[in-house]
Amino acid sequence: MNSLAGESSATWIYVVDDDEDFRDSLIALIVSRDYQGDGFASAAAFVAAEPSLHPGVLLLDLRMPMRGGLDLLESGDIPLDRFAVIVLTGHGDVNNAVRSLKAGAVDFIEKPFASDALLDAIGTAQSLLGNRRAADETRRRAELQIKRLSPRERDVLKQLAAGESNKRIAANLGLSPRTVEMHRANMMDKLNVRSASEAVHIAVVAGILGDPGRDELG
Repeated sequence: MNSLAGESSATWIYVVDDDEDFRDSLIALIVSRDYQGDGFASAAAFVAAEPSLHPGVLLLDLRMPMRGGLDLLESGDIPLDRFAVIVLTGHGDVNNAVRSLKAGAVDFIEKPFASDALLDAIGTAQSLLGNRRAADETRRRAELQIKRLSPRERDVLKQLAAGESNKRIAANLGLSPRTVEMHRANMMDKLNVRSASEAVHIAVVAGILGDPGRDELG
């Protein structure tokens, strides 16, 4: 099946499992609940197809020949901003559950499982993915706004975030107070904000205030 042939507005559920009968039964269940479904017989098949897939929920078998689901998850080959992962396994244990969740899975379900339990997990994963993608989009917008600033305007913004006054910023950066006021006004104009707190919020979302002197955006 080719996911791009379906409706891009529908929620896509992908099943990665080497058991063809089990995979087909899951896809049938998914489609019966008005989701779009697609299946892959191996981790390699999913990785090869991943760039062309719509974002969605990934039902990932823990143990498969050649490469298991846990290895795939821990390798970082699954872009977690695009896929919410539910690990499925017939060999559940606490260690594998912990490793899966630490690697980014949103749930860990042991086979056999009730259909309603799986569908509930899918619904939760779908909501988490939506929130994650919304947060990522907010961060990307903030990063683009910050990139419009000159290095000096970023310096002034970081000083504002540290609670410094214009006078202290001027002393810290070796500038005149009037020059600081100019950089501050330009910075707020480029960020399209009316207060320093709004500007600082954008900087926090963009991730440029983590460590003193560190600018994550370049």
